[in-house]
Amino acid sequence: MKYRRDISSFLKFFALALVLFIGYQAWLKPAYLTPNSASRQSSDSPSLQQTSSLPLPGTQEYPSWDVPQTRLVDLGQAPTDALAVIRDEVDRGNYREAERRLTALPRKELEKAQTKRYIAALWNNLGVQQEKFGGSALSVKAFKKAVVADPANPVASMNLTQAYWELRDPAMTPEFLNRVIRLNPTDPFPHLALAELLLEKGDKTSAITHLNLADTQTQYDPHLGSYRNKLVAKTSGEKSAQPQTVAVALTPSTTSSAIVSRPAPNPRQDFAPLPSIPSTDPPPASTTEEESSQKLLAPRGTAHFIVQFDGPDDQATWVRIRAMLEYAYEEIPPKFGRLPANPIQVVLHTGQKFSGPVGSPHWADTLFDHRSGSIHLPTQGALDDLALFSRILRHQFVHALFHEQAKRDGPTLPTWLMEGLVIHMTEDAWPDIEESRQKNPPLMPLPSLHKSWAQIPSASLPTAYLTASTATQHLIDRYSMYTIRQLMNVLMAGQPLETAMQQKLSLSYEQFQRQWAQSHKLHVHESGS
Repeated sequence: MKYRRDISSFLKFFALALVLFIGYQAWLKPAYLTPNSASRQSSDSPSLQQTSSLPLPGTQEYPSWDVPQTRLVDLGQAPTDALAVIRDEVDRGNYREAERRLTALPRKELEKAQTKRYIAALWNNLGVQQEKFGGSALSVKAFKKAVVADPANPVASMNLTQAYWELRDPAMTPEFLNRVIRLNPTDPFPHLALAELLLEKGDKTSAITHLNLADTQTQYDPHLGSYRNKLVAKTSGEKSAQPQTVAVALTPSTTSSAIVSRPAPNPRQDFAPLPSIPSTDPPPASTTEEESSQKLLAPRGTAHFIVQFDGPDDQATWVRIRAMLEYAYEEIPPKFGRLPANPIQVVLHTGQKFSGPVGSPHWADTLFDHRSGSIHLPTQGALDDLALFSRILRHQFVHALFHEQAKRDGPTLPTWLMEGLVIHMTEDAWPDIEESRQKNPPLMPLPSLHKSWAQIPSASLPTAYLTASTATQHLIDRYSMYTIRQLMNVLMAGQPLETAMQQKLSLSYEQFQRQWAQSHKLHVHESGS
């Protein structure tokens, strides 16, 4: 009997070890440790299956740049020994220990950009693993930390969006979703989430715009297609969720059928209402915001952009760039007050490398052709950093809007006001400007920033842009964006700044400068006093 009991104990222990080993390989082992994890994801990892991409019927496999094939970020070699230890803890499934070590990292670890990106990847991958056991309620904190460490990481931003959506978290605001869309221009899910927010807010016209932007991609995914159909039904007050055509259509792309994306996380049959977000921008007396949006977003039969290739044709790159431009076309002009009357010309320099000073908008300004109003973009390596490329592209796009409205052969608009408005409307943070803001340098006198900035030393350019941004933001905060639109209309008609301010703001240019400096307790160079 004793011999038999000994054998029984051994067999039980062996069976338990075997079960644990199989369980680790099947469910707990992170996907990035397994070769060809992307291709085996649908069978090996049920919790990640919903984010893997589906092959399209009747088309070739979609290009690898369309959508990440996994919610995990490839970690690679760690930049420090401490981060290598945390990576190993995640690999082993020691998620609590990995979280403890990540939280305890000293502040100096966040000083280098490469280290910050790696930390963001660790938080993202930890969140994906935590979601398997605790759902979004457990993983959302890790995804938040990933986005804080690397705001330009498209995978982390999408994971956080999905977690917010599942939790109906009020942090999923239109501003947040707009940033996610800029990082993931071909992914329909943030468009749909934003459309739902806008419908709850009562902005049906803008919601329709985002439903159209998501239309092509969602037709190949039944989950997102069902979600979109429910939202489409809400726009017309119908109870059914049958597919229908929405009024505001984009110019169709001949290659758009090759773009697919991940489905929404566990779409519900009935969608709980999202918290309404009150509008903070009061409509002008002459027209309501809805009427203004209706005019701006009316269907157009012409193409919005005309591409010209300087070098070999690269249609695949143009498809991606046009997706970003179309989103900018729908998002930015309502702030400006009007749509472009004519298509905007885009010149892609396919033989040139995307390389230049990227900390401030100066490079984007030198790329834009102020004589013809055309957008110029070097494309080699441009899509390696979508956040940077989007900033350059959107900055030029707003300049193109201003260029079209300016009076031909009229006086040049004040550069500081132009640059300040471009920064405000694109809502993009430039590293050098933010660093300058933290240093709180003496700002430049506005009259010195009226004409071209070509003679300003490169070291002073961040301060020049910071001055422009601060002064313009003061104008908007004090007088509203609608009033600033009226001011710009007068300037574009050829009136000098002094006259325009007196007419629209009822104060002189000198009074405005004193008001701006006093209200913000700013330090301005003595030459501006």
